[in-house]
Amino acid sequence: MKRAFLFPSLLLPLCVACASAPSNEQAPQAKEKQSPEQAKRELDALERKLEVGRARVKKVALEQSYSEEQLGTRIRHARIEVEVAEAGLARFREVDAPQELASQKLDLRSAKDRAQEAADELKQIELMYKEQDLDDLTAEFVVSRGRRSAERAAARIAIQEGKLNALETRTHPQKQRQLELAIDKAKAGLKSTEQDGELGRQGKAIALQEAENEVARLEYELAALREKAKS
Repeated sequence: MKRAFLFPSLLLPLCVACASAPSNEQAPQAKEKQSPEQAKRELDALERKLEVGRARVKKVALEQSYSEEQLGTRIRHARIEVEVAEAGLARFREVDAPQELASQKLDLRSAKDRAQEAADELKQIELMYKEQDLDDLTAEFVVSRGRRSAERAAARIAIQEGKLNALETRTHPQKQRQLELAIDKAKAGLKSTEQDGELGRQGKAIALQEAENEVARLEYELAALREKAKS
């Protein structure tokens, strides 16, 4: 079997072509090293950022503390409003309403007594003038005056009965509904204050955590940059 041989004159150009052919993998370029001035400027800028970040953490923490104090005050006031509203309703039911009702009933009783007294007095006048021999003009005057007094006393009974009925059926029920509504509003205000406070508390906690995370990131970055500057 014959073997083929490559002459040196043909092998040399082939080797040169292989050596000059571009490679698929390029060598990584070396990163330019920072000058000391550039490194110092970068460190100074990062330190300033870190200083601002720490100041922001303190600010958010103070805001959180102040907000918590304000929330405590608002909740305390809202609870007092509920207590005052409930005490107002209890006082109305146990004291004010019974006393006012008793006073109106007493006024009605007094009106009835006066009407009865006026009616009795009129009967006595009429009987007296029948037994005594007085002129008709005097008798008519005295009897008419007694009759008017009795009529006015009877009219006062109707007025007092109307007041008592209005007090029992309108004034007191309406007043009680108003007091109950005041309690509902006070409780709703308390609940709203507590809910808003909880949302605000969570928001402040998130803001503080974010500020602390940013400080931690800057501290890590600054430490890495200082370590790099030493090498």
